[in-house]
Amino acid sequence: MNKFVKSLGMVSTLALLAACTNGNETATEDESSESGQETVGNMEGGNVNLAVWGSSPAETNALEETISSFEAETGIEVELEIIQDNFQDAMTARFAANNAPDVFYLEAFAAPMFIESGVLENISGEMDNTDDFFDPLIDVFRGEEDELFAVPKDYSTLALYVNEDMIEDAGLSVEDIPRDWDDLLVFAEELQGELEDNQAAMIVDQTLARHYSAFINNGLDPAGDEGQADFTSSPEALEYFQSIVDGTEAGFLQNPQIDMGIDSAGAAFGAGRAAMMIEGNWVISALNQEYSDVNYTVLESPTINGEEQSMTFTVGYTVARDAQNRDEAIAFINYMTGDGLKQWSELSGTLPPRESVAEEMNLFDNPVLEPHVLAAEYGTVWSSGESLPVVAASFDNYFQAAVNGTMTVEEAMEAAENEANAELDRR
Repeated sequence: MNKFVKSLGMVSTLALLAACTNGNETATEDESSESGQETVGNMEGGNVNLAVWGSSPAETNALEETISSFEAETGIEVELEIIQDNFQDAMTARFAANNAPDVFYLEAFAAPMFIESGVLENISGEMDNTDDFFDPLIDVFRGEEDELFAVPKDYSTLALYVNEDMIEDAGLSVEDIPRDWDDLLVFAEELQGELEDNQAAMIVDQTLARHYSAFINNGLDPAGDEGQADFTSSPEALEYFQSIVDGTEAGFLQNPQIDMGIDSAGAAFGAGRAAMMIEGNWVISALNQEYSDVNYTVLESPTINGEEQSMTFTVGYTVARDAQNRDEAIAFINYMTGDGLKQWSELSGTLPPRESVAEEMNLFDNPVLEPHVLAAEYGTVWSSGESLPVVAASFDNYFQAAVNGTMTVEEAMEAAENEANAELDRR
């Protein structure tokens, strides 16, 4: 079963579990407890258990060092559990066994499912200075009544990476690169004519996770207002996806795995196989360490219909509704997203979700990171209700058929819409 479809089934399971538990009373926005630094300072020992998914050694070390700082500050001991298997399935099993961790990572994509299930603690009013978070990042963790169930720990956005040498060798310059998507495609087609046969003007990922913001900027939420799939009601959106099919057929848009046989966009870009790519800031470390001879520039993602857009991916800290160590959990999250955020961001290389910390780290003055940080203000977060996993799975299956030429864009989008809605109706 597709993992996205499988994940939607978690809602009913979690809801049943939530109905069998007794939630703690939580503070409202009007009855907020004094948290953050004052709460941390008033703590006298205790413990909190934290569950996270497996990551890179560097990020794990960064987490452990920041946790050590929290423990030294508060006397609270953190029991860290790193889960290597499917994290969402593991959390569901933990709730079923009445053994949920106090605090755990919550991906924005999965947030609506966990929030709807009722297994998360309402932490409204207990998080410090929430106005300092970039709005799109924290708003995705709110419920229907604006309750807050998690706060972001970091994020990534998409930006346009440009190989300066390849552009200049083609007789062009970075300054020639247009800002708008349609004009960028014209530029890419012109550039392709100046490249070698095994090179592509631009790499493009073809999954919905990379193009959801394009739907939004064309006036259509593919997850639908009523939780139903809608891929066909916007002619402008269909034209956008037709442009990807056309560019792929013409050869100036390529997919690294399918068209080049290379594992990732970053590797293809670093190896000089593509002059441009739209990627997340997660590629920076590899570019700097493994492809240090590549001269590259980072620009903001192209506008669509003249409007700024990008995709944003974020993960938050959340508290289980029946956390054994609730007060310690709140103190931990306030520290990790407050006093400890700069340390975590610098050590892990991730982007801080607070604007003040981004300014303190001079990220707006960093030419490589600034486009990513600017996108935090306007990017579309990869999250949109409980139906999105099913919607995304159907889109990815059928849009690939359009790219391969076995279906037209209109046929593919209609088939994806029908398949997704049939699956959603069954649920």
